[in-house]
Amino acid sequence: MKNATLLPALLFCCTLFARAQTVINFYLTPSISTELLNKNGTFIKEFLEKETGMTIKLIIPASYDAMVDYFGENGSSFAIMSSQSYILANKKHGAVVKLRTVRFGHSVYYGQILTRASSGIKSVKDLQGKTIAYTDELSTSGYLYPRKILERNKVQPAKEIFAKKHDEVVRLVYEGKVDAGAAFYSPPATDGTLRDARVRLKDKYPDVDQKVITLVKTDAIPNDPIVFSRNFDEEAARKLYLALVKLAKEPKGKQMLIDLYGTEGFVKASDADYNSLRQVMGITR
Repeated sequence: MKNATLLPALLFCCTLFARAQTVINFYLTPSISTELLNKNGTFIKEFLEKETGMTIKLIIPASYDAMVDYFGENGSSFAIMSSQSYILANKKHGAVVKLRTVRFGHSVYYGQILTRASSGIKSVKDLQGKTIAYTDELSTSGYLYPRKILERNKVQPAKEIFAKKHDEVVRLVYEGKVDAGAAFYSPPATDGTLRDARVRLKDKYPDVDQKVITLVKTDAIPNDPIVFSRNFDEEAARKLYLALVKLAKEPKGKQMLIDLYGTEGFVKASDADYNSLRQVMGITR
């Protein structure tokens, strides 16, 4: 009789223990300020926890490389990551894409090479022997695609630096610390409102769009993917991505996503959506 009485209690304790051990890691691409990532990321985390009943831990990786490496660890994890990071996480660790972001009504975006309007730089060829700032070597719009433009034009800068953040690249160009920089690009609104990386410095430098201009933009890039670790439970992944879709439809949630990565919403995605990027990267399946 004692055993019969203890069994339900034991099963209950085991269930609680199992739940306590199931923590899902949630990563955000470190492309903007850590303060904003933590603030908006915490809001998203708490919304997802409320919607799914899961326990989620927000982690801001130190770099794009670190984010890819996290997907090689045991346990369940998901992330909003750069497209290039996804290709590597998929190749190395079997990461799986479920959604991709929508910005300004499109699921693709671009990179750009920026320079000061007063620099005298009029073409990509003029960047020969100049100093250029990139974001991160695993940034698609802030390195890979702009770097390909230089390679196609046989241009070799004298110095290349990595500023980590898109807004930091713009700042370096604006202040004349570098001759040019690479950052993300989306076309302006119909009224001319900025929608690219320069908008992040508009409050500090109101004339940034006059002083920092687009020299050239890249080919289209598939938008940032929502990626899950290799053995992530399918039903749990479905709950999470449906919760993200719901988040983007609520006023405060949508604003949080816009402030974070300019994200307006999400659409379903497949691995094949990123094959054109694989070709640019020279990576085979």
